[in-house]
Amino acid sequence: MKALRLILVVAGLTGAALAQQPTITGVTNGASYIPNGLPNSGVARGALFVIKGDNLGPDNYVVASEFPLQSTIAGTSVRITAGGVTVPAIMYYAGKKQVAAILPSTLAAGPGTLTVTYNGQTSAPAQINIVQNALGLFTTASSGSGDAIATLGSGFLSPSNSANPGETIVLWGTGLGPVTFDETRAAVQSDMTNVPVEAFVGGLPANVVFRGRNGCCAAVDTIYIVVPQGVSGCAVSVILKIGNVVSNTATIPVATSGRTCALSSSGLSPSDLAIWTNGGTVAIGSVTLQRSLSSTLPLSVGGITIPGMTSRADAGAAAFFKITVPPGGYGVGSQVDIAAYGSCIVTTYAGNTVPPAFAFQSLDAGASIAINGPAGQRTLNKTTFENITSYSATFDMTGSYLNAGQYSITGPGGADVGSFNASLTMAPPLVWTNQAATTSVNRASGVTVNWTGGDPAGYVQIAGNSFTGSATNLTVATFICNARTSDGTFTVPPVVLLSLPPSGSQSQGGISIPIPGGLSVSGYSAFSRFSASGINYGNVLGVVTNQNQVQYQ
Repeated sequence: MKALRLILVVAGLTGAALAQQPTITGVTNGASYIPNGLPNSGVARGALFVIKGDNLGPDNYVVASEFPLQSTIAGTSVRITAGGVTVPAIMYYAGKKQVAAILPSTLAAGPGTLTVTYNGQTSAPAQINIVQNALGLFTTASSGSGDAIATLGSGFLSPSNSANPGETIVLWGTGLGPVTFDETRAAVQSDMTNVPVEAFVGGLPANVVFRGRNGCCAAVDTIYIVVPQGVSGCAVSVILKIGNVVSNTATIPVATSGRTCALSSSGLSPSDLAIWTNGGTVAIGSVTLQRSLSSTLPLSVGGITIPGMTSRADAGAAAFFKITVPPGGYGVGSQVDIAAYGSCIVTTYAGNTVPPAFAFQSLDAGASIAINGPAGQRTLNKTTFENITSYSATFDMTGSYLNAGQYSITGPGGADVGSFNASLTMAPPLVWTNQAATTSVNRASGVTVNWTGGDPAGYVQIAGNSFTGSATNLTVATFICNARTSDGTFTVPPVVLLSLPPSGSQSQGGISIPIPGGLSVSGYSAFSRFSASGINYGNVLGVVTNQNQVQYQ
């Protein structure tokens, strides 16, 4: 069980125990945390799954410490009904806000319900979608996103212990499918060759040499893969696939040689990376000059067709902030680098708010920031709201200010950040050449985008999103893929798009209103650096974003 504790990071909670009825807000795979409603959100027979809610167990988490695992832990039990059969789940840990258990392999695939009982109080039934196979990858953040928990030999992968192409690494997950042995005891380790697992690393297929339960634990799967040639970076994507069901996306560090990965982003240097890996405080300044070109689809409502529209705008924004890096730093590539070229990363969330990134403190860099370019001077105006200070301005609504040429950015200095002068060379704007023809995307076929222009020293980011649920409780899947500007083309593969729900509609006043998703192709310039007192480093970035509404089929 010690090895499993390295994989499942459980935080303790404190508070007074109350004998209140448990409430359930979600049931997901115990590694991917993919929310209900998305195509890959089912829980596989034999998988570890988690239940989130309130009053589910004791204030402080209690984790099973020995085999055989029991059907009750710390007064918490879970019962599952599917196919006319009700069975107890096999408990792994219990806490006030979350419990984890193993879904018995004996249950049939199909829709089911479950309840949580704690100290004699039983929750209302919650839905669970039981499937044959649905792999989830464990991540270091215990969130389903970011760096994978992966091993190379006896060590965990990290930016300073990266894999090389051609080496075999081990991915840790859950959800391969059902087994026949006693799941209350340590797993019988064998290669489940009957499960057709496919692996993709940095967008390239990777050879799978083993997939099966790990003898360390119960319900924990290990997938051994060979890192393909031609991938490198500190945040190389990894996606597993069984049939048309794909895993969550995680990342691994890959070095072409040696054990230290090379950053794909020009925004950080190796000396910058040291700040993030040692812990402490880092202060950053960021200025972005952005051109946006957006197209909407025609909308038919109640027999009336509203034509699509195209809009253009040039704008700028700046932020200065301080981040406290925890002791030991962020020893993971996904925290400090962009997705490696050729990689696509999918993230998901449910509810009305996007999960926060870093905790930060805003810094004051003066009353305003001046922008000077070939078309004259513009000003980024300062605003402060709820202790967050930012600088922004819309330059025009015609997309005519941020043309190719040299720009200077001047800050007068403020209470926290000293004066500075920076410069940026804007390359000819990136043009998405097949934008007009890309209004519908078949998720099972992939989608190809082509472009011209852009900064040869920068990169291109292809991004998309799709929604399901209600206007007040959306479930969202988004993806980003990165490519070199010189590539001129990129195909977002089915293994990425199958994570997105098909575009749907909502009913308002008895009228069905389509809800399209989004697809964008953005050209990013190389970062231009500047220095100022009060910050460790500053970056200036030019971006040209071309965005379409699309229907995901």
